[in-house]
Amino acid sequence: MDSNFIGYLVSGIIIFAAILLALYAQVRVSSTYSRYSQVASKSGMTGRQLAEMVLSSTGNKAKLGYVRGTLTDNYNPVNRTLNISADNIEGNSIAGLGVVAHELGHYLQHIKNYKLFQVRQVVIRACNFASGLLLPMLLIGILLNVFMVAGMAGNIVIWVAVGIYGLGALANLVTLPVEVDASRRAVKMLKNLNVLDEDELSATKQVLGAAALTYVASLLVSLGYFLRLLFYALLVTRDR
Repeated sequence: MDSNFIGYLVSGIIIFAAILLALYAQVRVSSTYSRYSQVASKSGMTGRQLAEMVLSSTGNKAKLGYVRGTLTDNYNPVNRTLNISADNIEGNSIAGLGVVAHELGHYLQHIKNYKLFQVRQVVIRACNFASGLLLPMLLIGILLNVFMVAGMAGNIVIWVAVGIYGLGALANLVTLPVEVDASRRAVKMLKNLNVLDEDELSATKQVLGAAALTYVASLLVSLGYFLRLLFYALLVTRDR
């Protein structure tokens, strides 16, 4: 059996499995968040109070901001802003506190110079710059090979495109442990500050665990498409 066919088959299986996992993860995130966003914490602490407590204890090295939507909360390391949705910042639900704590985990990664967090920021910046070049370079490389013009140049362009796409896979590879570490910090934070008790922490872990599956799916999708492009490059540049 042709090795390129096997490569396409493997990459296709990875992509298909990743899409199924992504769909499952999205349903699980939505259902667990929806369920525990209706359960108030016993401590009564709001997301704002939790954020202000942690920010104050670390010297207020970031500011608190707002973002529209549901599960859109994020930490922006560029302008050092903790963006929390209205429901989570003013609410005191178990799910909301878990989400706020997770984003605070990213904040702590930043100010404590967590190495993988720093690496991810560098890779993401490189991806953002290179992603705009991916499609035009790939098309140029294909056209050069189709019309038998500057075959070596066409090959180089295609392989550069493969490298650019590989950056995306690398970004997802680095993102996964960063997100897992942020969730670990979140659970530890909620426990040490007595924001949630053991039963509530178990529920929060379900929400954060479901969210982690979405990053696993993203990694598999990017890996599958990278392998597909890699095998395509091997096919079109072979014997040239």
